[in-house]
Amino acid sequence: MASATVRVSRLLSLPPEAFEMPLTADPKLTVTISPPLAHSGPGPVLVRLISYDLREGQDSEELSSLVKSEGPRSLELRPRPQQAPRSQSLVVHIHGGGFVAQTSKSHEPYLKSWAQELGVPIVSIDYSLAPEAPFPRALEECFYAYCWAVKHCALLGSTGERICLAGDSAGGNLCFTVSLRAAAYGVRVPDGIMAAYPATMLQSTASPSRLLSLMDPLLPLSVLTKCVSAYAGGETEDHSDSDQKALGMMGLVRRDTALLFRDLRLGASSWLHSFLDLSGHKSHTNSVPTAEPMRRSVSEAALAQPEGLLGTDSLKSLTLHDLSLKGSSDTSETPELSLSAETLGSSTPSNVNFLVGPEEAPEEAPKTQEELSAKDRGCGARAAFPEGFHPRRSSQGSTWMPVCSSPIVKNPFMSPLLASDSMLQSLPPVHIVACALDPMLDDSVMFARRLRGLGKPVTLRVVEDLPHGFLSLAALCRETRHAAALCVERIRLVLTQPAAPSSPPL
Repeated sequence: MASATVRVSRLLSLPPEAFEMPLTADPKLTVTISPPLAHSGPGPVLVRLISYDLREGQDSEELSSLVKSEGPRSLELRPRPQQAPRSQSLVVHIHGGGFVAQTSKSHEPYLKSWAQELGVPIVSIDYSLAPEAPFPRALEECFYAYCWAVKHCALLGSTGERICLAGDSAGGNLCFTVSLRAAAYGVRVPDGIMAAYPATMLQSTASPSRLLSLMDPLLPLSVLTKCVSAYAGGETEDHSDSDQKALGMMGLVRRDTALLFRDLRLGASSWLHSFLDLSGHKSHTNSVPTAEPMRRSVSEAALAQPEGLLGTDSLKSLTLHDLSLKGSSDTSETPELSLSAETLGSSTPSNVNFLVGPEEAPEEAPKTQEELSAKDRGCGARAAFPEGFHPRRSSQGSTWMPVCSSPIVKNPFMSPLLASDSMLQSLPPVHIVACALDPMLDDSVMFARRLRGLGKPVTLRVVEDLPHGFLSLAALCRETRHAAALCVERIRLVLTQPAAPSSPPL
């Protein structure tokens, strides 16, 4: 009731039908975009069309045939004598909610304001939620809906000359991965991305900003862990400790603190061993600067892991110690906190490793070849391992694997921060709006630094004194309204900028 009044707010159901999309390299060639298939098979994808004005194509019979009823309170189009022309731009929005909650309807209040301020149609994707639909179902649905919107932009009231992908939190993650998938398919990538407090690293690692999760009422560590576990398709760990159940919230805090300190201990121990090993080889590394950065974030663990574990190209090492944010002051030209080119510049590669040292691994005697069952031999288990290596077999059947140890969280389409340089080179200009009280702030900074190190146009704005999810609190106070207005400005920059600049921007 308090949001802006719009002429169009319709829920559309896209049928699960394959269609062709032209390739950007050669428009004469096409690629088939298949409907989402993961886990539950082909099914319709729901999107919400929001437009402040009724534009050409939005009342067509073809679009009306896709409208899905939302019950007796559904708002229908009101007749209007004259239609507005098609907009030159289109915004494709992906909502947040930890991959497990929220819909386009819950984000509709600020989307209506966006439609009014930007004057362009907005398509918000209602992807399927975990744990019923884990990775990659949401990615497949968002990619399918994005391609459908690009192909049928005339029905949505746009000519499609400029397209911006926008999302918050988990939606920001999906914005990056949808763009990576579009580049992999060879179809049109969006002209820019606006991501508000995005989740770029889903691997369970500790960092300075993650310490906030111990006291964050919106995103405690237990919530983050369960969201990632649900999206990764893992089972929720059963903490059956009676003391923690009796303590309630305090038990959760104690458990979360223990988990975080465990990550810190493992990372610090591995860092120390790697640093001592690096010091012993100083004479062989003349090209490496003598002043190595001493303060490193443990959340860089995945970036420093060897190629064999990541399954991707080696990634450059990133640090956070030189993060210099220009605060709001009377002498500054703009009130925003921006990262300088030196801060986001490429850092010197390092051999620092955050893997658990040999002493951390449990010592288990390998079983002999005779102990392998006939079933293992028949399945060709020996062929998967080097000669002389015999994997340990459990007599208790399959065991539960923590999500933090699962390879799926290192998939670049789940954790875009772990994508290779060649994949990140395909991204369009990126605008990140992060908040200082966000447990995932470090992930946004590291992602921006990687893009800047690759020469990609990227901006990062860190707003002070606001928590994760401030877009949903846009009408609460003056600070949240200013932060929401900053997101609108970043989207407008994408929609009005004719081409990506050749030099690093902002």
